[in-house]
Amino acid sequence: MKSITLIIIKLLRFMKIDNLKLIEVIQKIFKTKKIKKIDHLKLGSLKRWDSLGNFNFLLEIEKEFNIKLSNEDFTNINSIKELKKTLKKY
Repeated sequence: MKSITLIIIKLLRFMKIDNLKLIEVIQKIFKTKKIKKIDHLKLGSLKRWDSLGNFNFLLEIEKEFNIKLSNEDFTNINSIKELKKTLKKY
């Protein structure tokens, strides 16, 4: 029981940090300041989020989360929802 509680606590911390890190990366790459809700964001929803912006965004995600996305991930990720789904794999 204790180990399950620890896992839940770690997961909740990760989820919170996950959103904060994502907001920081979004603000950095897309040069925007006032973003609080990110789950609805997708390719084209921000001024600089075009195909090149998406590529740079995903490179920064790799750096910030210390992961290596696959070519398939680079092709499939075009929204925050899809990014979060993919990050769960790593």
